[in-house]
Amino acid sequence: MNDLKQKIQAAVNLYKSGNFVKCQEITKKLMVLNPNVVFLYNLMGLVLTALNKNDEAIDVYNKGIEIDPNYAMIYNNLGTIYYKNNSPIKSFETNIKKAEEFYKKAIKLNSNIPEANSNLGNLYNSLGKNEQSIKYHKLAILADPKYLFSYLNIANVYLAIGDFNEAEKYLKELIKLNPDFTQAHRLLSRITKYTKKNTHLLQLEDLFKKLESADDVNKMNIAFALGKANEDVGEIDKSFEYYKTANKINRSKINFSIEKEKKYFDEIKNTYDNKLFEKYKEFSVTNSSSIFIVGMPRSGTTLIEQILSSHKDVYGADEVTYLPNLIDEYFGQNKINLSLQNFFDFEKDNLRKIANDYISSMKLISQNSKKTTDKLPENFLNIGFIKLILPKSKIIHCCRDPKDNIFSIFKNYFTGNKITYSSDLNEIVQYYNLYFDLMNFWNKLIPNFILNLKYEDLIKDTEKEVRRLLNFCELPWENDCLEFYKNKRPVKTASDTQIRNKIYDTSVNKWKKYESFLEKYYDKLKI
Repeated sequence: MNDLKQKIQAAVNLYKSGNFVKCQEITKKLMVLNPNVVFLYNLMGLVLTALNKNDEAIDVYNKGIEIDPNYAMIYNNLGTIYYKNNSPIKSFETNIKKAEEFYKKAIKLNSNIPEANSNLGNLYNSLGKNEQSIKYHKLAILADPKYLFSYLNIANVYLAIGDFNEAEKYLKELIKLNPDFTQAHRLLSRITKYTKKNTHLLQLEDLFKKLESADDVNKMNIAFALGKANEDVGEIDKSFEYYKTANKINRSKINFSIEKEKKYFDEIKNTYDNKLFEKYKEFSVTNSSSIFIVGMPRSGTTLIEQILSSHKDVYGADEVTYLPNLIDEYFGQNKINLSLQNFFDFEKDNLRKIANDYISSMKLISQNSKKTTDKLPENFLNIGFIKLILPKSKIIHCCRDPKDNIFSIFKNYFTGNKITYSSDLNEIVQYYNLYFDLMNFWNKLIPNFILNLKYEDLIKDTEKEVRRLLNFCELPWENDCLEFYKNKRPVKTASDTQIRNKIYDTSVNKWKKYESFLEKYYDKLKI
């Protein structure tokens, strides 16, 4: 028996170290010799999931349940497979319901499993069910007060709904439990206004000294936090050096090529013209419920969505990836433009299917609201495709002083490295030039399809710009749109701390404090 325990532990260690192939090999042998040990089925399911073999993982988990129907962790892990496998085409509603049922089954069998409670909390958070999300994160903490991710998860919910006091409380509790949990420090820095004697600033400096020789995500998190803290206290030289350090580490972990981006942007411009729109007109869908808010990150997209979602007829969906996911699943993101140019054969009716699948997914999360906003900024790449499939939708293009915009991208961390050009100032400038050129292309090709809203104009004359926005979206005037800061909808972007306030101008010309560091990069702007 001890020999078996040692072998299982060796397999677990391989899993923890990321050696999934070797772990699979050893676990498979152990399962043959010990077919009634349910832990092995759970481990094998985890390994197969890590190897993106979800169907095989589900089969293994189900075999484990046959051996022991009361093994709670298997239900939790099944829930996670269905929760993560929830793109629009792959039965979004069905998979979310399955995930919810599996998490609840795990909790019913063993309420002391923090993972199942926390995972269910995350699921509800993704659906905008904030009270339920908070409830299950609190249950996770009750189940195991040392399960650190529960504190991080609940803090993220409170951040999203603008309850910064509660977010701060849970982040500080997490840091007290583990002072080296650097992600918590980075999040805490975003909601802290620092003075030179702030105890958290001193703690961050001590942590950075400990990490001086490191070159990993922990040092990156603390460097981003110190960049923000030193900006608060006016230590601009220090601030920039910390931002630079953080971004250098982050860039080393990202695969990005500006040359590939240039080719892709050229491909887009070579694809779309009025003849193309006419050619595929019969495959479009005339639904007019969709409002797409596009632009560069940190350009005001969150603010515009907050204003629009304060209207009773509008549901703000935040940054949903439904459209790029649908393009990828029907065409392959890298083939869509060539397909439209007839380099590849494709089923023309797929255009209509994408439009209908998109509308169905948005209806599901919005409880059938009259209008929905999708504020995935990089949909500016897809404006032509949106015109093709949903010609009655609306495009709101948010723009901002490029120098403020670029620096704001540089000093913010984007989770999951979704913004691959954000960590190198040269690359951000080059990407901005591509974006600016493409938006000029769209505005010339389909001018009446796009409303260009400038952040600085919105600050100068808010009511005028909001009226222009509502008129374009064919929405009646509502005063609530001017009091967007009272809107309690969750916001899960880097702007979550800002849109809880009234319109302010402190973000205008913020780059000038860093001008001596930035001017050599900004010389390359083509605007």
